[in-house]
Amino acid sequence: MGDIYISYRRADSDFWADRLADELRPHFRVFMDIRAIRPGLPWRRVLDEALGNCAALLVVIGPGWLNATDNAGRCRLDDSRDTLRQEIAESLKRDIPVFPLLVNGADMPPSESLPDDLKALTEIQGCDLTKKHWRKDVEDLIALLNPLLGPGQKVTPPASPGRIEAKDPELVAASVFRDAPDGSEMVVVPAGSFLMGSPEDEEGRSYEEGPQHMVTIARPFAVGKYAVTFDEWDAFVAASGTAHKPKDQTWGRGRRPVINVSWDDAQQYVAWLFKKTGKTYRLLSEAEWEYVARAGRTTRYPWGNDPGNNRANFVASGSKWSDEQTAPVGSFEPNAFGLHDMIGNVWEWVQDCWNESYAGAPSDGSAWESGDRGLRVLRGGSWDDRPEYARVATRLRNKADIRNDLNGFRVARTL
Repeated sequence: MGDIYISYRRADSDFWADRLADELRPHFRVFMDIRAIRPGLPWRRVLDEALGNCAALLVVIGPGWLNATDNAGRCRLDDSRDTLRQEIAESLKRDIPVFPLLVNGADMPPSESLPDDLKALTEIQGCDLTKKHWRKDVEDLIALLNPLLGPGQKVTPPASPGRIEAKDPELVAASVFRDAPDGSEMVVVPAGSFLMGSPEDEEGRSYEEGPQHMVTIARPFAVGKYAVTFDEWDAFVAASGTAHKPKDQTWGRGRRPVINVSWDDAQQYVAWLFKKTGKTYRLLSEAEWEYVARAGRTTRYPWGNDPGNNRANFVASGSKWSDEQTAPVGSFEPNAFGLHDMIGNVWEWVQDCWNESYAGAPSDGSAWESGDRGLRVLRGGSWDDRPEYARVATRLRNKADIRNDLNGFRVARTL
């Protein structure tokens, strides 16, 4: 059911448990209470089976963990039927490794405050997960958990997707299709949740990248494997979809990402694709863009916390196009979702209006259409941007009618 079982009080540490689960999923299979139980199943039996199959129980303890009460004002830990108490007691009884994780400044509860079947919890060294040192604390935790799983038990990124015909609207995750010979190659991305934005201690962070917040994308959708290319745009021109033939700066057309296109131009392109194919093509929302760029990671870049060497096309990235011009699409390794060039090469227009922060942002992955409608959001950095501007969380704004050699776009399709 799950290699790592996370136990927590919703009222005490819901945010921290969600954030932790997102950090662990790229490395382990994670079970997290009733969220992992399909409707119609007996939840207590499923919880018991999950405990029986887990390699470790992580007990997330916040400041209100010990004194949480039920609707009648009774301490929940005093009730032998309390689910959290049963999770911990059963794990201790079965000798399942238990890790007390102290979040939000919490202290380890004293032994005399716990029921007898939980007192052994206080004999276990706890781990602090702090806001200031979150990334290092989580990395240390992962290092402790890794030896507990047997060979072959860790989660691996999706395999390279195989091509299938786009006839079935219920396409499986990681499958690849093309709706038109001159249209974008599309990759199906699974539904999921992630923590959007950057932590306050991330190097290079700007105010508008917060506050961090959970976003849940409830349904799979399809995303362009690459940014829209000059080949694809020129087919748009040839079909009389537009009279705008953007300059290529003498760098070449073909499979280079189209540049010198505005947000307004991108809207014309997706409207043409919709008319041509009958499928709901559109720009990604900002939340969808960050979700697919991260592909399960929470690091500064899709591959880790350092800019690395020759992983993307931005200033000082080590690529031969760095600080010179765009690279042909697909010149770098794809991320775990099978998408190329999410970072660098060209800034990518998304659907959203500009807002100065994420305060009030949608949590369902939809585009944020309120705000400054004259300014639209771009994500990902470009060939001419320093490494701090090529982080996954970096945000940029520009007027919807601006055209320049830094900006392009990628398409999405609702399934």
